[in-house]
Amino acid sequence: MPRKSIWLVPALVLGLLFVLWPWIGGSLYLVNLLTGAVIWGIFAVSYDLVLGWTGEISFGHALWFGVGIYGVGLLVQATHWDTLVALLVVAVLTAPVSFVIHLVSLRLRGAYFAMITFAIAEFAYLLVQNATALTGGTNGLTGVMLSSYLLSPNVLYAVPATVLVIAVVSLRAVSARRVGRIVHAVRDNPTRAALFGHSEVLVKGLTLAASSALAAVAGGLYLAYQGMAFPDAMGSNTSFTVLLMVVIGGADSIWGPAIAGIALYLLENSLSATTAHWSLWLGVVYVLVVRFLPLGLGGLRPERLWPWHGRTGILQEGLPVAADHHKGGRD
Repeated sequence: MPRKSIWLVPALVLGLLFVLWPWIGGSLYLVNLLTGAVIWGIFAVSYDLVLGWTGEISFGHALWFGVGIYGVGLLVQATHWDTLVALLVVAVLTAPVSFVIHLVSLRLRGAYFAMITFAIAEFAYLLVQNATALTGGTNGLTGVMLSSYLLSPNVLYAVPATVLVIAVVSLRAVSARRVGRIVHAVRDNPTRAALFGHSEVLVKGLTLAASSALAAVAGGLYLAYQGMAFPDAMGSNTSFTVLLMVVIGGADSIWGPAIAGIALYLLENSLSATTAHWSLWLGVVYVLVVRFLPLGLGGLRPERLWPWHGRTGILQEGLPVAADHHKGGRD
């Protein structure tokens, strides 16, 4: 096995234990709570493709989460298909729709891109909220007949857990290959990448399409978890929450946003159950993480935790700086 692939073995073992955890041990309450956390972990990984892979900021990523929720719910109601089949169909259809929308929105950059994604998502949010006959409006979409096997808490947990493991392992593998290097090259220097024939709009559009499809998968699983859907799930608060999860997890990491999505969901539920001021304490946690972990959880390195670890490497990295200073570099 190549040295670069050695990480696959422990990752797959940990992933298997992660998926089978309910059968190994755990109360029904913990299984139910962790199911929601894992789904948010998937959603956070999908946003990492936006922020970490394309370098863009979207204020409307909840749109695709909502597409998964309402798309699966309405499709199951209309066709009585198996829930996971409907989920797969919605995810596959989401990708080209997202690609077309982003071909237009990627003509803008920076804050303008963020604002147009926000505007599109808000339009969809108001549409769902006011289409009472189809979506139930503010009363929510209820009465969706989910597949019977999803009524088992263990199975309902195992499905999103499997999706999360596959997503993290797959993206880790892709990032180390030519496709991942092209995406990162376009993110870092689109002008230079264009000289090698890589269109910024095309590469980012395909990446955002994959991100939207994964977010739709998270949304469909969230419908199965909640048993109903409400418009707030695709509102701006959802977009800002998942953005914070990725920032705290580390946009340059793949596993970081997944861990942050799970941890912050658990923390929010724990704090809200114990104090009325849970949002204040959650804000304190955000500030502390951003202050002391500017690169997020994914930026943790041994030398950051233990200053004496890798001291030689740190000193060596500092030598060129000192040399430049003696040559008259800026202080």
